[in-house]
Amino acid sequence: MQQPLLLSAGCIPALILLAAVSLERWRRKRRGERQPLSEKLLRPPGYSLQRKLEDLNDNFNGWFAGAFLFSTLAIIFASVVPANLSARILYLTMFGSAAAICTILAWRTLWNIRSYRMGLLGEQAMAEELQRLIPSGYKIFHDIPCEKGDRKWNIDHVAVGPAGVFAIETKYRTKRPGKAGEDHKAEFDGIKIQFSSGNYDANAPEQARQNARRLAALLTKATGERVTAQPIVALPGWYVTLKANSDVKVLSGKQVAGFISKEPAQLSDKLIQQISYQLEQRCRDVEF
Repeated sequence: MQQPLLLSAGCIPALILLAAVSLERWRRKRRGERQPLSEKLLRPPGYSLQRKLEDLNDNFNGWFAGAFLFSTLAIIFASVVPANLSARILYLTMFGSAAAICTILAWRTLWNIRSYRMGLLGEQAMAEELQRLIPSGYKIFHDIPCEKGDRKWNIDHVAVGPAGVFAIETKYRTKRPGKAGEDHKAEFDGIKIQFSSGNYDANAPEQARQNARRLAALLTKATGERVTAQPIVALPGWYVTLKANSDVKVLSGKQVAGFISKEPAQLSDKLIQQISYQLEQRCRDVEF
């Protein structure tokens, strides 16, 4: 009986911590605590990904705790009934299966966390590059929420300034050695992005195109003026070669600001302000 008791005692610190966290949340809610800021903030780059990462981290912690708890229970219950072999097998099977399921789900969640972290890093890197446009009269918005009916999506970045509206979709991909040992080159043939590793992406250009069309329709309706948006796919960290003309521009992260700043002016200051106001209203929804 000593071993099960010792194993049970090992769970006590975790249970005390869980109870303490729950009690503190309840006390804060009962006291009516709230943040001092009443005005909502603009969305930072990758805001949607940050929220998804928070949920995934909570899920991972839950699955990890479940795997630990069920493994411990399997050992405890198998130990307290040593004389009954069938009961021991039942407990080991039941709690062991639960522990295995929790372990698999924790592992899958961990892979999703890695993917979202990569996406978040890419959007943050692209946001830093876009800051170079601000001295030229551009306003930059990140993670613009959009919806149509039951469908919801977001546009990674939007730049608004003298040359117009630019809808930027960021794709942050890991590099793998390809032909001639190259791992940093990408080519766009007007339809798909071909990477040096042999992989290709035909979805990103179409996604950027659709985002730009929807954004243009949204802003046209909101401002009462005809607004168009230029779709851009940004690949931070890649050297990009364009093999064909297309309405979608596929550029490296460091090329985007230079491309936009060299485009001819076409928007009046008044329309820039109107568009910026509409985007700010849509993006100012961050609460504490």
